[in-house]
Amino acid sequence: MAKKSPEQTVANMAKFLQSHTLDLLGKLEGLGWDEEADDCDELNELAGALHQKIKEKLSLPPD
Repeated sequence: MAKKSPEQTVANMAKFLQSHTLDLLGKLEGLGWDEEADDCDELNELAGALHQKIKEKLSLPPD
């Protein structure tokens, strides 16, 4: 198996953060924890923006 470059690892980690903040958001909404869900929604938006910036910097195709 080919070793991933540090850049690909960073891109994968950013995608992981985006995905998992979305999962957490769903759980928080299910609990009715509105304030925490709002915070997590902001975090998810930031994670998405970070993932996009990293992909652009690395000239990776869109998802």
